[in-house]
Amino acid sequence: MILKKKSRKNIRQFLVDTNLFIAAVKNPKKETKSLRLLLELINDTNVILIGNEFLIMEMEKYAKVFESDRGKEILHKLIDKMKVIDVDEKFLHICKPYFPEDELIDIYHAATCLQDDATLITNDKHFNKINTDKIIEVWSISKTIEELEI
Repeated sequence: MILKKKSRKNIRQFLVDTNLFIAAVKNPKKETKSLRLLLELINDTNVILIGNEFLIMEMEKYAKVFESDRGKEILHKLIDKMKVIDVDEKFLHICKPYFPEDELIDIYHAATCLQDDATLITNDKHFNKINTDKIIEVWSISKTIEELEI
């Protein structure tokens, strides 16, 4: 039997928005599809997770809110796998018109995806227009589960 090497093309980059993290850890004893998806993204060697300092701060905040050992464990695994991007001003400038002024963190998430050519996984409707205009690719949690066959 000959094993095919996975080519670089099969590697996908994702930014996991906070709402997926929350859905996965809010009921730590419940085995949800969101939890299975998040664990799959963490464990899949063909997935690169990217983020920024604001994403980590948000996730740390919610890990404390839900006070679960499982949430903290998942957070540590996420941070260990995450490539933290220092977002360039030009990408922030491109993404800024798509969001209200008070959505600075969403601007950063979109700019991070644009800069590093990653797909954003979120159920946040704030990203609909930037997706429709094909500035970045945005997948809902359910679409991601379907696409990755979780």
